[in-house]
Amino acid sequence: MHTQLNADSTADQVLAGTSLKGKRYLVTGVASGIGRATARALVARGATVVGTVKDSATAEARIAAVRQAAIDAGGALELLELELASLHRVRTGADALLAAALPFDAVIANAGVMATPFTLTDDGFESQFAIN
Repeated sequence: MHTQLNADSTADQVLAGTSLKGKRYLVTGVASGIGRATARALVARGATVVGTVKDSATAEARIAAVRQAAIDAGGALELLELELASLHRVRTGADALLAAALPFDAVIANAGVMATPFTLTDDGFESQFAIN
């Protein structure tokens, strides 16, 4: 029986029956929301996910379910600190990815902010524009 996917479909429904063993993904913003759900769904099918977070110490407690899904399915989750509001920290994260020299099968650019108060980044850009 074919299941029709729609706007209410979850990541688990979309990936049902799919093995992602041997696949490697970069997912931004894995500490919460859609990024965390996406990372969990990918590692639960055996994928390796490099997930970006602002602060890995803070993120660890928030991603416990993702780590458990990886353990249960043979996937893997690696964290990369990446603060999108700082071009210096973006470059540092990009340098770490380049130094690893491991390709990605896909990049899921999830991290972002919405309707934030007006603030400027350290680089002088409006925060919502710079981060997104």
